Amino acid sequence: MKLRANSLWGVFLLMLTASVLQSQSFNPRLEALHSLQQQWDAQTKSEAQPMQVKCGTSLIAFAQAHREDLSLSLKAGLSQLIVRPDHQKSRLSPSGKFRVHYDTTGINTPLLLSPDNSQKLPNTTERYIDSVAAVFDYCWKMEIDSLGFAAPPSDGQQGGGAEYDVYVSELSGSLFGSTYWADEDLIPGGATKRYSTYIEIDNDFFGYRTSGMKGLKVTAAHEFHHASQVGGYGMWDTVPNFDFYFYELSAVWMEDMVFTDINDYYFDVPTYFKNFKDGQGISFPFTIYGPSPYYGYERSIWAHFLTKRFGRDIMREVWEGVKTQPVIQSTVQVLRQHGSDMESEFALFSYWNFFTGDRADIAKYYPEGNHYPRYIPNVSTTFNGLTSSISVSAPPLSTQIYQFIVVGDTINAVVANVEADQTYLTSQALRPLEVRLSSGNLNAPYQKLSKGITANFSVGNLKGWRVLYLESLSRSNALSALEPSPNPLRVSSASKLMLPVQGTTSVDAQISIFSSSLDLMYSERYPIVEAFGKKFIYVPSQDLKTRVSSGIYFVVAECGDAEFKWKVAIIQ
Repeated sequence: MKLRANSLWGVFLLMLTASVLQSQSFNPRLEALHSLQQQWDAQTKSEAQPMQVKCGTSLIAFAQAHREDLSLSLKAGLSQLIVRPDHQKSRLSPSGKFRVHYDTTGINTPLLLSPDNSQKLPNTTERYIDSVAAVFDYCWKMEIDSLGFAAPPSDGQQGGGAEYDVYVSELSGSLFGSTYWADEDLIPGGATKRYSTYIEIDNDFFGYRTSGMKGLKVTAAHEFHHASQVGGYGMWDTVPNFDFYFYELSAVWMEDMVFTDINDYYFDVPTYFKNFKDGQGISFPFTIYGPSPYYGYERSIWAHFLTKRFGRDIMREVWEGVKTQPVIQSTVQVLRQHGSDMESEFALFSYWNFFTGDRADIAKYYPEGNHYPRYIPNVSTTFNGLTSSISVSAPPLSTQIYQFIVVGDTINAVVANVEADQTYLTSQALRPLEVRLSSGNLNAPYQKLSKGITANFSVGNLKGWRVLYLESLSRSNALSALEPSPNPLRVSSASKLMLPVQGTTSVDAQISIFSSSLDLMYSERYPIVEAFGKKFIYVPSQDLKTRVSSGIYFVVAECGDAEFKWKVAIIQ
């Protein structure tokens, strides 16, 4: 699939321009970027507004991918942008793995900051470079030697030797750093496009949201992970936006892995919990890249979720899979290897996102979730005591939270679309849906909640959705303790029958299904799992497809220390 270059190109260049062109004195590379943006604006009559971006790497990737579609003048501007800086000096890091390039006079001269980061300290250039070299050596030790990620490939003798090159320049503003590569840096072979790269970082991190040495450290961890991604694993140019949201969320996650006491990512996560929505209040697909500020930084919580669930190696496993398939397919395969699936994990991720801020439980959920804000509901309405409904739409692989205000409490419907296989489609049509709460009877399928309320979720294809109801005060599952869900079970559309077995200490149970005349129709043993704060047995609908016909059945769960019985309607 070939992606079309259009006004988005102007938007992306303008985002990078606004980030780097903050000072009155520009170095030649930044002037080239400014000129390139002006030329594109004249050609496209772009009305994009200046934006800010923390890392220029994904913007450079977008520009590189569309290079063949640009005019000659725009190509020339891009060529100037990716030319390596020409600095006055360089020296090797203690490990010999990095060559740090810097100036000792002029605007690019690096300086340390005072302990409170309020002013630049004169005559500290060499000490700053000492810090740069030591920090990058430490990043290599952690990311490559300890975490096991692929080392970036050598660029031959570019920059003066085979070492990895880091350029220290005045970037001014919000741009912390970028990882660059040119067409001639392509490494032949493999399914993805891999390149040797170089990194450019700011020369003092003065006035940044995370300033001084802390800014240097998180930038080094972030950009060096980009070097590993682009050089060690490569990029798929056959998927929308080249999956760069994942490159950014992974690089932000890496900041916390390498320097866990520096939490620059706290500035970004509120964007996901509060603002990850369009103008109609509909949450974006999880795989979206842009417009500003949705570059992927705010979704690093997905990597923290996976790490807490399966250990820190899972991110490297996903990246290893990227060598042969795009990110979503790789993630699906890796989760299967861990005994899970993308649908279950994305639904659980959606559930975790309710437990942040004052609701956080750092033992059960995000280890730093108390520093994240609450998730702002997509829609909020008042339950009138009889029947209230919310009729909206949602895209594939997205999370929506719909809030119903009841007497003395709120019930939150966490609605997750888990159609991961739809994320690479060029057209991601919204799916109409309705959530309805009632104090009376509702059409099937329905779920019995506490407080005498019945809930109904209506959508075209139930297989692609997971719905959970949570009470705000108790911060717990609002489902009645002993009600199976969904009931009736539509085998053709529901993936599984959920049987709640709260109170048992057993690890598994024998599930038996009897007809209305008490004939045994099906019996099998299933594990008991803890999900969404309660214990359940999941009976896959596929197991029942050829064993029972449509009708009313008695379902019995025999645990080692308890027995549960239900009446369930099954519709084939």
